[in-house]
Amino acid sequence: MRQEKTMKIIANHAMDPRIKLEPNVGSDRSWVWSAYDFAEGELKETVFALRFADSDIAQTFKKHFEEAQAEMEKLLAGEDKPGEDGGKAADEAAEALAGLSTKEGEEEGKDKDKDEEKPKAQ
Repeated sequence: MRQEKTMKIIANHAMDPRIKLEPNVGSDRSWVWSAYDFAEGELKETVFALRFADSDIAQTFKKHFEEAQAEMEKLLAGEDKPGEDGGKAADEAAEALAGLSTKEGEEEGKDKDKDEEKPKAQ
């Protein structure tokens, strides 16, 4: 998660299924939770709090947060079943990636060819 104005990383943690999202005391539009965060380059336990413009947005956040936790729980339980298709999807992705190139890399190659064609002054 990044701060809206500065784009500074302010939350970088796994969606651990054990994290408990709690309502902030006295507010129906804010949430508090604790997680091991890596936003500043080192792993440390951090307490997070988010306040939203209204309770509907807060409830939507909670819904998506809990969906992400459920997905992570499935992954941790091995329910993603890697290789179920015999590795076909991974092979297709690798094939697609192998065919990619960057313009920068192509231009460097062209410049190199031009240098090789030029006779060197003696």
